[in-house]
Amino acid sequence: MLIKKHGSFYLRNGWPTKCINAVSDNEFVFSPNAEHEAVDELGVGRVMVKSMRYWMSVLGLSVEVHNPRGVNTRLTELAELISENDIYCQEMGTLWVLHRNLATNIDNATAWYWGFNEYNEPKFSKESFSDGFEAFLMANGNSYARKAIEQEFDCFKNTYLSNKEFDISRILDEDTVAFFAPLKLIKSSGKDEYEKNPTHYSAIPVEVLLYCIIMDNSKSLDGNNQISFDTIRYEPKQVGCYFNLSDSSLMMLLQTAENRGYIKLFNNFGSRYIEFLDRDALGYLRKYYEQ
Repeated sequence: MLIKKHGSFYLRNGWPTKCINAVSDNEFVFSPNAEHEAVDELGVGRVMVKSMRYWMSVLGLSVEVHNPRGVNTRLTELAELISENDIYCQEMGTLWVLHRNLATNIDNATAWYWGFNEYNEPKFSKESFSDGFEAFLMANGNSYARKAIEQEFDCFKNTYLSNKEFDISRILDEDTVAFFAPLKLIKSSGKDEYEKNPTHYSAIPVEVLLYCIIMDNSKSLDGNNQISFDTIRYEPKQVGCYFNLSDSSLMMLLQTAENRGYIKLFNNFGSRYIEFLDRDALGYLRKYYEQ
């Protein structure tokens, strides 16, 4: 479990676009021995380059291979699909998928995992969040200075909550806007008070939801195309938790998926589960972008 690998730089709008383009042009752009080239190419300082490298990894956009030339960064299939269809990350489906990758990364984005999967308080302050996160880290054998934990909260919060009013017509020019602000997963409820915002079913594209469910349960779905409603609604690293979905919103999405011929819904003696008719996760994302 790690904190502060981002160097206290929260994820800005425009960063994934810059990084995808940079890696497409030069797979060694994030190698330590290419630091000066990265500063010129990305147009940011040396420390921020390291932060961008971190965000690329935890968002599931890149994988790294070490070889004699240095660190070779390669785009994932997801990154290539985004590059082809939504390079500026303006589609809500793109944001939901990248949020999913961040919020399920317990090892390298621990605060984001904990905040959306383990922390069940709907309302919180910096102090209460930090208290709970510190206890979670200690329970898992990790100890960090309180200041570092509070700084991690700041980065967590600033990833989703912008101090500026969100305006889609201006967002491309304002890389200080929080990248995930459009998802409205967290809102301010007063001075130094915040709360998780329940997500309405209409905010999440059905194909994106199915992509996430398949990715979350790839092992358990092998040889069995079925999974229980309670699993995806209540368990950590599942859509119900990290998308802030209620029972009714999740059920509405699944019913829409059934109507489109993607899944079958079953309710046998109170046991609710779904059965996938097609488990091609990236195929669902391609359908989303085609639409």
